[in-house]
Amino acid sequence: MEPAGLGQDSTRRGWIMGHLCSLLAIVLLATSLVQGAQGSQNQAGCGKQSVSGRILNGQAAKDGAWPWQVSVQMYGSHNCGGSLISESWVVSAAHCFDPPVVNSAYRVQLGEKRIFDQTRNQTFSSVKRVILNPSFDSASHQSDIALVELENPILLTAAISPVCLLDASVRVPAETPCWVTGWGNRLPQMSSSLAQTLQEVEVRTVDAAVCNRRFREALKQPAGSNPIKEDMLCAGSMEGYKGFAPGDGGGPLVCERNGTWYLAGIVSWLMSTTVNGVTSVASGYPGVYNRPNAHNEWIQKNVPNVTFTVVDFPSNSAHSSAMIPSVLLLTILLWLTV
Repeated sequence: MEPAGLGQDSTRRGWIMGHLCSLLAIVLLATSLVQGAQGSQNQAGCGKQSVSGRILNGQAAKDGAWPWQVSVQMYGSHNCGGSLISESWVVSAAHCFDPPVVNSAYRVQLGEKRIFDQTRNQTFSSVKRVILNPSFDSASHQSDIALVELENPILLTAAISPVCLLDASVRVPAETPCWVTGWGNRLPQMSSSLAQTLQEVEVRTVDAAVCNRRFREALKQPAGSNPIKEDMLCAGSMEGYKGFAPGDGGGPLVCERNGTWYLAGIVSWLMSTTVNGVTSVASGYPGVYNRPNAHNEWIQKNVPNVTFTVVDFPSNSAHSSAMIPSVLLLTILLWLTV
């Protein structure tokens, strides 16, 4: 004989367990659908690597890993980095061009990770015009963004393709892993030589308030001042240094979402220190980037048919919150099976 009530209790547990299993399946399915939909509507053909890839404290990039990366060259020598955003346009930093800009002095190299060797993937383009953001301030580094129109449209290939642009509403959360690439100096000293092969390094974005405090103290600015302006983004290490170097200016900081890469920042400025007459990258400060999507109206005014994408980059807290229902349901299911 079964003890009184045990049969009913077993039936009730079976009913609860069946409904919880159904609920768990629905939650997991909904979560995967939402995550799959985020950032899925991007510019056609942009932000795709032909191979999976990975500066200062970085490593050499693989061929085709960053097909939007360009070298902006002045009188035939590498001057700055840049990012291809369409067949005819490159975005770079305003500080890379000394006004009055002589368009004929510049050319753009595309489709190659080496800037000193001639290869079959290498493509050069003359520059039709350079458009500096009219609000660029060389003292504060605000609006450090420039558009470069190529003389003729470029044939897009696996080795040469544009990066996707973010909608103005998107703010990349702190602690988001992103990648910065360039041919900048191989050593912290400003006078060191450029890298021959494109370098890449992963960095994490830094909260703007935290970054402002760090730079405010270093620059001895009064409380309430914000050296990190609204159109800037910090990324890198708060201990030591990990990120871009002199010579990387104008290059891309890109972040990936669902297999597509988006331009989150343009290499702008960093802290430096001078000891015994030698100027080096200062340790303990992240790199500072211009946020191109803070200038979307200006970009759209100058670049025909440009498009921007709304992307939901997950924050650590959001990721943890999304996991709670699944973990809770799994815990209950395990308890019911005991």
